[in-house]
Amino acid sequence: MLKTRVIPVLIVQDGLLKKPVQFRNPRTVANPTSIVRVFEERQVDELILLDRGLTIDKEEVDPDLVRSIAEELFVPFAFGGGIRSTNTMREIIQAGAEKVSINTAAVETPELIGDGARRFGSQCILVSIDARKEDDGRYQVYTRSGSHPTGLDPVAWAREVQERGAGEILINSILHEGMLKGYDLDLIRSVSDEVSVPVIACGGAGSLEDFVRAVKEGGASAAAAGSFYHYTKYTPNMVKGALARAGIPVRMYAGEDYEVS
Repeated sequence: MLKTRVIPVLIVQDGLLKKPVQFRNPRTVANPTSIVRVFEERQVDELILLDRGLTIDKEEVDPDLVRSIAEELFVPFAFGGGIRSTNTMREIIQAGAEKVSINTAAVETPELIGDGARRFGSQCILVSIDARKEDDGRYQVYTRSGSHPTGLDPVAWAREVQERGAGEILINSILHEGMLKGYDLDLIRSVSDEVSVPVIACGGAGSLEDFVRAVKEGGASAAAAGSFYHYTKYTPNMVKGALARAGIPVRMYAGEDYEVS
């Protein structure tokens, strides 16, 4: 059985680590390099770094930022933001990232998914889907850091990105993001039921039980969080402990009482 991964998500803008709520009003948290050192010590399975400033401002990716992060990490990490070509993917991978995450470009240029998968392998292509539950109860995919409605249904879009060659999907609820009130389990389950590639749940974790529910009720292969690690007392290893006690296989669990100071 595949083991469930615990993945911190770090949002970067203007070279600093930010934490928005529902994609708005980002608060500066720290220097990203210092934070990745902490997560390295705490034995996370992977990291996801998303530079949303590049998406909003349409700036070019700086491989030096990726390289500086890679120099601090032994665990795999994905980098996303401002990726609009396979050449940029190549630069990011050569700088040290194991995966690239695409969101806006995947919607606006869907062939980029297949081009990237053929050139670097599906395992390198993570498609991030930001979805919002509208007033009528239906979900819609948004791009450009959650600001642009696309008219796409997230389940249908998840099926398409899998068919185009994506090796993994990150599904994020815009309304739950940063709220610390739990994942949108209906959204996660609707996607995980329709695709065979791993699905990473994201957006809203506020308790250890939320991670268990994301896997058991949402069907996620991995659980990602940002605010949870910045604004609570919990560590990734404590999340793994909760998952393990619930009978969910996890990687590198150091023991129930273990916590790096």
